[in-house]
Amino acid sequence: MSTLSAPAGPDYDRFCDGVRQLCGVDLGHYRRPQMERRLRTFAERAGHADLDAYLAAIRADRTARDEFLDRMTINVSELFRNPERFAELERTHVPALAGPGTRGLKAWSAACSYGAEPYSLLILLNELLPGRRHEVRGTDIDRNILERAREGAFSRADLRNVTAARRARWFTDAGDGGAQVVDALRRAVRFSQMDLLKDRYPTGQDLILCRNVVIYFTEDAKRLIYGKLRDALRPGGILMVGSTESIADAERTGWEKAGTFFYRRAA
Repeated sequence: MSTLSAPAGPDYDRFCDGVRQLCGVDLGHYRRPQMERRLRTFAERAGHADLDAYLAAIRADRTARDEFLDRMTINVSELFRNPERFAELERTHVPALAGPGTRGLKAWSAACSYGAEPYSLLILLNELLPGRRHEVRGTDIDRNILERAREGAFSRADLRNVTAARRARWFTDAGDGGAQVVDALRRAVRFSQMDLLKDRYPTGQDLILCRNVVIYFTEDAKRLIYGKLRDALRPGGILMVGSTESIADAERTGWEKAGTFFYRRAA
């Protein structure tokens, strides 16, 4: 039987304290059972007997530390992921947000991973509201994945929800069935590192996508994040959450239900 098959307890607490000091990431905001299992699996695969040894390794080796941060973050994405949600954005929410005289929309992909979501957003906005100056940003806690996002390169699998017309207009072929977004898109999206639990959020956003990340946090952390997301939106702005997510006590915390997995900031 693996020596890491059952939680040992104290070394997990020491590991969290060490990571907080070393990387500025507070693992205490994540649900403990799931995070502890993941960390022990990471340690075991890296050949360490316990989390104390794993912490010593990532303290001593920058490469090991970067690999740990990459593993800890959930970098699963694709362009126009959940296409039915993007169809709802296209059909309902973006037209409602773009009133007469709107110069452009501000949209934010929180926990953007390697950039598929913010590029999808910008493509959608440019198609629906051409000629306007849209501001699209993508943020993530993982600085390494943000470097990949800035390249705007995607695999064949990432492109499976991209129509032929969109691929021809917004991408250039990159071999092996993959493609790269055109330079105009790559230059337009602003990427930056952000910890959703402690960093300042952008304000005045028309549209925020925060999907498939909040589910990993504790209930207290969820309430904190959803409150900060609400404050980041302008009144009437829209938040899209993941397909397994919902906001508890939404109406009592300043939200209005705006559709399936969509919430509107109340005025």
